[in-house]
Amino acid sequence: MENAASQLIKLYMDEQVLTGSIYYAPTPEARLLDALNGLSDMGPVKRGKFLELNDVTIVHADGRSEKISVSYINRSTVILAATLGGVNAGRGIGGRPGPKSYPYVDKSTVPVRLETQHYFIVGNMYRVDSQKVWYVLEDNQPFLPLTSAEIQNRDASTTELMPFLAVNKEHIISVHEENGQKRINFIKPK
Repeated sequence: MENAASQLIKLYMDEQVLTGSIYYAPTPEARLLDALNGLSDMGPVKRGKFLELNDVTIVHADGRSEKISVSYINRSTVILAATLGGVNAGRGIGGRPGPKSYPYVDKSTVPVRLETQHYFIVGNMYRVDSQKVWYVLEDNQPFLPLTSAEIQNRDASTTELMPFLAVNKEHIISVHEENGQKRINFIKPK
């Protein structure tokens, strides 16, 4: 795994939030989204349903916190997965400036509001120009990517800004296209 990319991520789940490093690809073109969707698993053993996080901090719903060296997380239990670090961290080829190499597909943004049982999310969804939002939601990949996302916790009334966020479609209650709204731009937290 000497060529593997390591990305610091934050996983939001029903009863806990985990922060740790995930190893997901041998190239800079790789995306965190591919790891979450099970399209790339560059760990020593292909795990299928589970993600491996290293140097993990777990914050439980009751406020308790613990640190562990390795945790294996069932992908289906992850509600949200956010990259921590630079604005383009974990975005692969799409996050790099300049000409894009194959198989990059240029997409347009559409501001959306999503609701899950625990979170309200506002962010930029990506689609091919003539594609409808529902088509993106119905595609086979389990995680929906958003950029410049604002996450509001329904229970704790806290808000976080994340440059990249993947939302597990199985946890989405509703999605609203923000017609007529100006594009959401990521503002780095102070």
